[in-house]
Parts: sequence; C-alpha cells; structure tokens
Amino acid sequence: MEVLTITLRIDGKDKKFVTPDFISGKLFRSAAAIAEDFESNDTDRLFTEKQNEFVCNVFGNKFTLDQFEEGIDSRLAGRTIYATANYVLGNITEASALLNPNQTADGEEPGE
Repeated sequence: MEVLTITLRIDGKDKKFVTPDFISGKLFRSAAAIAEDFESNDTDRLFTEKQNEFVCNVFGNKFTLDQFEEGIDSRLAGRTIYATANYVLGNITEASALLNPNQTADGEEPGE
C-alpha cells in the first residue's frame, strides 16, 4: 500500500515521516468524523487536539502531539489533518493530492 509522507520541523530541522505498513481499523471511525468536520467548514471543528492526536496515531506515534503542533507549518496544518483522514479512509489519491498539489499523476512536478 502507498504511504503518506509529512514533514515536521523538529529541533530546527525538517524531518519526514511516513505512515507505517499497518494502520488499525479503529482509526477509520475517527477518520470519518474528521473528514466530516472539515467538510462542514465550521472553524470551531478544525485543528482540534483530538484531530492532531489522530495524525500522531496514524503515523505510529513517531512524533509527539507537541512535535506535531509546533513542527507543522500553520499553512499546511488543516490540509495535513484532512489528507491523513482521507488516507485512512482509503482515498489515497486525494490524500496525496492534498499534500502535494503541484505533482502530476505520475508523481513528478509539472515541467520535469
């Protein structure tokens, strides 16, 4: 299965994290609720601690909640949470497109 990659700035350095080979089915319900939160466009339902913890769980707790909140670029935070939820729901192409909007279907930047 394809992996999802995010980059966090930890201790002043950009570090990449990829999803593990196995993601528990228990996370599916959380992913569905998070996707619904984002699709509601209700700002009170976005970037919650529960959603941030969800991202940590999906990535196998390779980083802490504080590392995620402090290391994610604020302009990518919502997109990262929503993409992670879509990835868990099996919408891998959509998740990838959310995190890499400038890539073509073959994974290359336009013009390469």
